[in-house]
Amino acid sequence: MSLVRRPSRRFGTRSAQLFWRLPLIGRVRIPRNLAPLLLAGAVGLAAGFAAVALTAVVDGLTTVFNELASILDGLAGGWTLMLVPAIAAIPVAFVVSRIASESQGAGVPYVMVAVERAGGFVRPIIAPAKLVATGFTLGGGGAAGREGPIVLIAASVASSIGRLARQPSDMLVLMVAAAAAGGIAATFLTPIAGTFFAMEVVLRRFNVRNFTIVVVSAVVANLVAVSFYGESAGLDLPDLDINSNWELFLHAIVGVSAAIAGILFVRTRFFTEDVFEFLGVSLSVRPILGLLGVGVLALIESNILGSGLDQIRIFAEGGTAVSTLAILMVLKLIAASLTIGSGASGGAFAPLLFVGATLGALMGAGFESALPNVVGPTGTYVVVGMAAVFAAAARAPLTSLFIVFELSGYSLILPLMTAVALAAALAQLLTRDTIYNVRLRRAGLDVRDEPAPSPLDDLVVAATMRTDTPIVSRLATIQDLANAMSQSRGNVVAVADQQNRFIGLVTATDVASAVERQELNRRAFDLAVVAPIFVHPDDSLRHALSLLVEHDVRQLPVVAREDESRLMGMLTQRDVLREVAQPAARDTGQRAAPTPVRRLVGAVEIELRVEPGSQAEMTTVSQLPLPEASVITAIHRRGEVVIPRGSVRLEANDLAIILSVPPEEAAVRTLFINHASQTRNNWWFLPHPPSSPDDESSDR
Repeated sequence: MSLVRRPSRRFGTRSAQLFWRLPLIGRVRIPRNLAPLLLAGAVGLAAGFAAVALTAVVDGLTTVFNELASILDGLAGGWTLMLVPAIAAIPVAFVVSRIASESQGAGVPYVMVAVERAGGFVRPIIAPAKLVATGFTLGGGGAAGREGPIVLIAASVASSIGRLARQPSDMLVLMVAAAAAGGIAATFLTPIAGTFFAMEVVLRRFNVRNFTIVVVSAVVANLVAVSFYGESAGLDLPDLDINSNWELFLHAIVGVSAAIAGILFVRTRFFTEDVFEFLGVSLSVRPILGLLGVGVLALIESNILGSGLDQIRIFAEGGTAVSTLAILMVLKLIAASLTIGSGASGGAFAPLLFVGATLGALMGAGFESALPNVVGPTGTYVVVGMAAVFAAAARAPLTSLFIVFELSGYSLILPLMTAVALAAALAQLLTRDTIYNVRLRRAGLDVRDEPAPSPLDDLVVAATMRTDTPIVSRLATIQDLANAMSQSRGNVVAVADQQNRFIGLVTATDVASAVERQELNRRAFDLAVVAPIFVHPDDSLRHALSLLVEHDVRQLPVVAREDESRLMGMLTQRDVLREVAQPAARDTGQRAAPTPVRRLVGAVEIELRVEPGSQAEMTTVSQLPLPEASVITAIHRRGEVVIPRGSVRLEANDLAIILSVPPEEAAVRTLFINHASQTRNNWWFLPHPPSSPDDESSDR
């Protein structure tokens, strides 16, 4: 009796590659599962060193501008302090208006755009531009933090690493998110908080693969920072605890107040930006005016300058006058809004912690006066206020909890969870706006807390799966397996035992490897993946697609829900994509004719900058005289991706992604070059576009 049972129809799919080659290392073959971890480690190193570099630049420029303030004070008096931030803003204005407009503000929204719309692409020039702009902003006294800028700097470096390694867009997105985690971890020495910031704010997609890559980056970046600064936490808060559980009611009141404070911070920050827009102030002037306003406020209270994180320990120790706390809270909120809203470079993370700390200290002092025998140390309210205000403004409760846990210990678990939960929930009820999504929504990108409904939610696996997969006995030989695959159009077979219970899958790669090693005596059960990932017939296609993407596989076995040893069929990526491509056919039961697709054999992808004065400038896509086998696939404009429709007009400094063939490459480049100034060198753009590892398999 034959060991092979062949169905009437054949099934075709492609197994996942077991090994992958990094071009920069040459022909060394790296296990596929190890490559993402190595890249995550490289991103963590880059993020860690970027955080160290940013800290050094900020500290160095702070010393310079402190000396400048002393000189001006000696020459004309203390009122000259207001001029120092404005002087520091001059190079900032040049950078954000002439070199990289993405360098303005916090930087996190641009990273979110890269994740959601640009496939992980962040311009390489942003890293040095943001470094310089942030150094002068914070060194000159701008009321902002380093956390947002380091996220963008690290993301730019990570995107460049991924592009040099020729990574596909999904891996670039993960590397950018991992860079965000590394930046936060290295800045605060809080790897757990950095991980949750990346997952909760930047990536917003939780699964094992994403989490693993982000964690590796955060840990490596934290180790780099610890090697430079030691293991002491950035805020070095004292040990704190509550007197009794009755204080939880007081901390709940802090949470409610923090929700209002967080919403007020967001509204004030974007109101400031709207005022500059309404007045028509040029971007080359805004940072100077904004930091001049910060300097004026500093004449009232100089402690609002800089990030203010060094003040939080003082608040936690108690003793600060209530009037001083109230003045600091209001002035810091306004100063931070002027700094970030004017286009200077700085993050909102540190100002939110500062505002939360002053709010908590104020409320703690009030509670202590009213209930002296119940209320614990004022520092507990400072810590709780920090976490709650950030949770309300950023809608990131897990990040808020873990950053305070790592900075102050785990003695305040219940107060923190109570206040953070109330602050985030109340803020969510009152407004959709967060400190990070307002800019995105104004740009037309609606970032939802929950994934948008998908047509795949209404389709089940049973309606799409294939039932013609070859099935072999567990005792099938290599020859039997080869025979089954050769007689089908696929390269995967299912393996069953004598009771027809499903064991696993064998791919053509498994068989070929056994033949190459001359292990011809092996049986199917030796090669089968015994516990593959699977779905059930009544699962949604959306769930199945998420498993295909998460585990990077080409097909999934479909097993009966009541008996998971019974194979029902096979679902492939092609099956799911067919449903996406032809939704109208679901109602009619017919498949539409395939859409004609022009295939470019041996095509290359080119990235070209539209130079001012070139033929491409101010020409629509449809009117651009591209060679016949060349086509524009995407346009990157000021940090956003523009779909290259025929009516879209190319602008100077646009980055065009073009698919072409080698014989036409020179003619394509000619259209984008200003021949009157051919010596111009766009050195900041990398020569190699992202590509899939599958592309390299065809070269072997």
